[in-house]
Amino acid sequence: MWIEFQKKMRPFRVFSVQDVNKQFPSMSPMNLVRWQEKGYIMKLRNRWYAFTEAESSENLEWLAANLIYAPSYISLHTALSWYNLIPEMIATTTSVTTRKTNRFTTPLGPFDYHSIKPELFGFGYVLENMDTNYLETSRQIMVATPQKAILDFFYINNYYNTEKEIEDLRLNEMELRRILNPVFYQYLARYKSKALERRIRKLIKHYSL
Repeated sequence: MWIEFQKKMRPFRVFSVQDVNKQFPSMSPMNLVRWQEKGYIMKLRNRWYAFTEAESSENLEWLAANLIYAPSYISLHTALSWYNLIPEMIATTTSVTTRKTNRFTTPLGPFDYHSIKPELFGFGYVLENMDTNYLETSRQIMVATPQKAILDFFYINNYYNTEKEIEDLRLNEMELRRILNPVFYQYLARYKSKALERRIRKLIKHYSL
């Protein structure tokens, strides 16, 4: 049974009980419990699993973050680090969601989710084929564009209100110059936030953009 399960479920990378039921409608749920006890699979969150041997696979954390608390997309510190906008490597996978702010501790590391209004969610992300596995199949991962990641960051982290606090972020000036384009300002207008606009003005002033 385990061999057949592996064959059918491995392309999912991250799978839910519902996914399993579709592939194996008569399978006992106790199989998942036994395979977890044997270390074959790991439980990420209630009703969500991944193969243990896939733990270090490229971007598995991002795919899992998208799936176990949907709708959500990768943004904030994780996206800023990915786009080389901040120098730090980020251990926590950060996302934004239309659901309530939440945090999950998983075998893949901590996942943080920050809530934003639904009208701020439906733009500024891309679907990336970043989850290619050894079968050369891919599941798309939702990731903020660099423009949206910056705006999400300053919108949610509303305590960055001085140039000194912005300086302490050590943002990559060269990358900032590249992304502060017309699309960035179109996105900014959609937030309809005077406080966010003030923070962005201080960012622009500090880096002479």
